[in-house]
Amino acid sequence: MNEWVVPECLHVPIVAVDEQAIEAHIGDIVEVLSPGKALLVKMDPPPVRDPRLEIWSQYDTDIFFDPLQVWVSPGYTRYRKAYIRAKGQVSVAGKVVHHVYNRRMAVLRDYGFIRLVPISRGANSSSGYTEQWGVEHAAYDNGERRRKRDLRIQYADLGDLLVMLDVKLGGGVQEVVRLGQNLIEIPGKRPKQPE
Repeated sequence: MNEWVVPECLHVPIVAVDEQAIEAHIGDIVEVLSPGKALLVKMDPPPVRDPRLEIWSQYDTDIFFDPLQVWVSPGYTRYRKAYIRAKGQVSVAGKVVHHVYNRRMAVLRDYGFIRLVPISRGANSSSGYTEQWGVEHAAYDNGERRRKRDLRIQYADLGDLLVMLDVKLGGGVQEVVRLGQNLIEIPGKRPKQPE
């Protein structure tokens, strides 16, 4: 791994090509909530945490490697009901059910399943700016890069991780990501960014 990317202990799968990719790289499908559309996945054991990273002490990071995860196809519209069926009504109380990877980007890149997580309405709305930027760039390659490299899943980037933690990205995403970088870097590698 390079020094300036998301550390291996934070490699959180968020999108997969198909059910076979989920079973090969993420975990076991323990329940089909809707055939070909919604799955309950028991995640394989997560990578070992690097305790030097500030993110583990600053946030409730259990959402990253939740042992039971709901994955849905990009076009599936009953995703909230599927999530509640799998995880219970209390799991979404006061929350919206968020697709961690933009649905339009998933379609453009031929991904068949996206992970869902419950977050606040504010965090969900605030991530729209970065998602729109991603959709515009995804339209250029139409999944060609993914197919050439035979990429079967994709991991969360820093912005995805922050949204999963219910952080509002807003339109000025660079400021939030700059501060978020402090959370995932090994202390002492570079000067900490001012708060």
